[in-house]
Amino acid sequence: MHEDDLKEFVQAGVRADEEPLWFGQPQFSRIWQREYRSRITKLFLLAAVLAVLLNIITVTFFGLSTILNIVLIVAIGSVILRFCWIYYLGRRLVYVLTSKRLVFFLESAKPIEYKSFPLDKLGEPKLARGTDGYDDLALPNIKDGLLGVLDGSRLVTLLQVKSRSETL
Repeated sequence: MHEDDLKEFVQAGVRADEEPLWFGQPQFSRIWQREYRSRITKLFLLAAVLAVLLNIITVTFFGLSTILNIVLIVAIGSVILRFCWIYYLGRRLVYVLTSKRLVFFLESAKPIEYKSFPLDKLGEPKLARGTDGYDDLALPNIKDGLLGVLDGSRLVTLLQVKSRSETL
């Protein structure tokens, strides 16, 4: 998304009583790596492999099984849908830091609020510098983070300043 379009998108998504302090999109490869290695993706892949093996064994020894064919279609369909979701998430996710919260928006016809965290719940951010210029920011209190952001040190500074001002 172009910078001007992204700015309009963020303005449309934030509440009237908030001011956007920082926004950005994650690097696609970071989202892909995280979601591809997630438990749910591994579970879907395992289910698809098991369904394929069961179908092969059944066809070899007993002939075609309608129920196993349906299971195979569902398992392979779930893997395809999971990969479509990862692609959608990687291309359409926008991180927004406002004066009151950290929001993950999904780009659609209008901004869809995917996740929202109040600033006082974020805790101390931990920055992991990437070799490619993109940084990962872990937020242990919410067990989530921002992946593949450009200029992560600026974001850490903003979060620390906002959390200090919230506690005063």
